[in-house]
Amino acid sequence: MTVQTQPAIAKPEPGDIAPRLKLRRPSGADFDLFSDDQSGRFHVLVFAWSLAGPKAGAVVQSFAAARDTLDETRVQLHLVLPAAEADRGTAAAFPVLADADGSALRLMHGGVPGDDACVLAVAPNGHVLLRLDPGADGDPAAAVLERVRPLAEKRKAAGVPSIHAPVLVVPDVLSPEDCRRLIGIYAMQGQEFVEPGHNQLQGRTTDCKMRIPEYGRNDRIDHWVCAPQTNNFIDSRLVPRLMPEIQKAFNYQVTRHERYRIACYEGYRGGSQHGHRDNTLPFVAHRRFAVTVNLNADEYEGAELRFPEFSEAAYKTPTGSAIVFSCSLLHEVMAMRAGRRFALLAFLFGQT
Repeated sequence: MTVQTQPAIAKPEPGDIAPRLKLRRPSGADFDLFSDDQSGRFHVLVFAWSLAGPKAGAVVQSFAAARDTLDETRVQLHLVLPAAEADRGTAAAFPVLADADGSALRLMHGGVPGDDACVLAVAPNGHVLLRLDPGADGDPAAAVLERVRPLAEKRKAAGVPSIHAPVLVVPDVLSPEDCRRLIGIYAMQGQEFVEPGHNQLQGRTTDCKMRIPEYGRNDRIDHWVCAPQTNNFIDSRLVPRLMPEIQKAFNYQVTRHERYRIACYEGYRGGSQHGHRDNTLPFVAHRRFAVTVNLNADEYEGAELRFPEFSEAAYKTPTGSAIVFSCSLLHEVMAMRAGRRFALLAFLFGQT
């Protein structure tokens, strides 16, 4: 059977993936619910043609009165206004976004301007949780909290997450001796530091190190495996032990990989506190799966892997175990709390 074409954009219903709206921050920068710095959070957007009318004002006041509770629930609140009104610096109790061409307001209001407001609540995975149309009964902030609060509590709950990220964990890919060997290579080889950027590695046959300033963080230095001997050693473990498991779990044949890396995390993280995806830039669009193998899991605290579009669960696999996930998933390595973490990293791909 063929997949049906994407239907025309209509008002988003609960369960739908939220539409990508043309919204602009006061600074002039675009606002995108699916960007790395916004994904993985609860969002509430209040759409109003104007704040002059009492109906729209009442909706805004409802959320303003519940602001502390919403903040505790880690809900990001935004008021969407026409560009002209937003640019006049309209006073509001929470951040204002400009509807660049009016398309977002027309979509949410059914194409008809009015003096009321409508509300869209969006989950961390980008799916619509709740839509309140103009004239909806009851307190809009209370309705949003009733929907969001139980989900937020589940995300924070300890133990097995209620919503699992689609990851694969494969134990014993590397032995303890293998892990110590790779940590030794990090310590003893490749002491030349090169500037960040893949173009620095073309043609290299000797290992080197590079600081990885992902969104400004400063706690990570990668050792790039360029020496054929080490590359062959890692292949001898990953190819027979890991690649068949990826084929079985994801029905995808891995035939190639980028240069392996041994990452070291230590000290203060810094930078922007959010995740990233591994295949968003043109020169890495070929990536399909990311692999992390912790090399010394019992010797540090922190640096857990988190997938905020799914839950607050923190993944820390045992020494020698691999965790595999799609490069399209938003993920974040949390800050170090103690010690120094070593991990083998790989980016895998194939013919498609």
